[in-house]
Amino acid sequence: MTTPRIDMQYVIDQAAIKAVLARYFQGLDRGLSDQVRSCFTDDVKAYYDGREPVSGIDAMMASMNTFKRMAAGTMKATTHFMGTFNLNRLEGIVAETETYAIAYLVRAATPQDQIAMRSLRYLDRLRRDNGEWRISERRHTLDWSCELQAAFAATLAQRLKDWP
Repeated sequence: MTTPRIDMQYVIDQAAIKAVLARYFQGLDRGLSDQVRSCFTDDVKAYYDGREPVSGIDAMMASMNTFKRMAAGTMKATTHFMGTFNLNRLEGIVAETETYAIAYLVRAATPQDQIAMRSLRYLDRLRRDNGEWRISERRHTLDWSCELQAAFAATLAQRLKDWP
């Protein structure tokens, strides 16, 4: 195994790439589709586990069920925790990463809300365009999942209603 190059530019690029992934998860959890969209190149190719592959940012955004479910009120909240992150390749304006995440998806249900817990893996290729890193290809896998009843779940709007 070769030791990766580590210099100041490498550290700067690694931090910027991690920031893109964090912005993606925050955009999902806050229901901000424009923020999520900004994390991807216009010509993105996406392979989400269990779905047909899509090409292009418009097709990828249209395929994302989280925003549809939040708008319909069938999804109350999501929480994504970014775990292990590996920068597997960084060469000029191209990078490849593998990121593990745990997602909690709260679905509105009667008589009690349900939580789907998922272990996810994101295999991403990123490209630096105009000085900004963006995801140009994504392979999203579901490693495991389970469901249980929620004891309490508030929507984002409920949590922020008293925020100044």
